Amino acid sequence: MLGTDIRGIMAEEEEVTRRQQALKSLVTMRARQLRESLDARIKRAQGTGDWTHLSKAECADLHKQEKAHLKSQLEKLQTEQDRTRGKLTALKRAKARAQRIRAAEAASERKRR
Repeated sequence: MLGTDIRGIMAEEEEVTRRQQALKSLVTMRARQLRESLDARIKRAQGTGDWTHLSKAECADLHKQEKAHLKSQLEKLQTEQDRTRGKLTALKRAKARAQRIRAAEAASERKRR
């Protein structure tokens, strides 16, 4: 990436911002699912046709497995969100640097005339 390609930096910054918003949405959704109680999960599962023929113990076991899976997903998403946040910060710095370079080049060009 050229340090002075402001349009490219801005396009990448917008893409990273959209990704960051999507990750934030996923993290929020997974965190909400982690807080769901067993009774609420059973009620939701029965509403969709799942878990209709399972005992409460089987439902509890599945719920525990789902929570463990959600927790690992949430940790991965949060790691990715941190990485994306770092990339966005780096892009903002590159954009500011490119703008300073452009301003210095313009000032230099004015001095030559």
